[in-house]
Amino acid sequence: GVMVHSTGANNPWLRRYLAPDDGRLGEPSSRHWNQGGVGACVHAMIGKAADGSIAVYQTLPWTMRGWHCGRSGNDTHISFEICEDSLTDKGYFQATYQAAVELTAYLCKLYRLDPQADGVVLCHSEGYARGIASNHADVLHWWGKFGVDMDDFRADVALEMARAQGGKAAGLTDGTRPQGWCTRQEAALMLLAQRSN
Repeated sequence: GVMVHSTGANNPWLRRYLAPDDGRLGEPSSRHWNQGGVGACVHAMIGKAADGSIAVYQTLPWTMRGWHCGRSGNDTHISFEICEDSLTDKGYFQATYQAAVELTAYLCKLYRLDPQADGVVLCHSEGYARGIASNHADVLHWWGKFGVDMDDFRADVALEMARAQGGKAAGLTDGTRPQGWCTRQEAALMLLAQRSN
């Protein structure tokens, strides 16, 4: 599945977490995550590039085990972090939310995941409620300020996937799965088969 995180700090700049500067990030923080002793690595990050635009950076291969949630969700979910700001800027929220929707839709399509199936797309706090992640509030403490919850997010991911399939939304509301989608368990079996080949 896919687990959504946010950084828990008022710093929307990717350079705070990513290094080295690739010409788009800007001068990295001395506390960036691409160094020893950090103890965490997600598969991607969403935030501001040096020019203020919203960017998505992949930081691990999608099939590599990340270390992002402190428990067994590291073994089952691809993860990404969204760089938080002051949690009051609606424009920044909307831009990063849309990037998160598009990234999650891409991953669900890539691995034939149904984003609305139980346990497939979770935030860190939902992972904690299921016993597969440590106790963190992200992303609901932020998104809730703008009236958005994870059910909204999962529905938006499903709609994004339907748009990419020519606007056909069949199967999104009637309980059936669109052609090609699979459950988290089916996808995990496919990943294990890929890794063993």
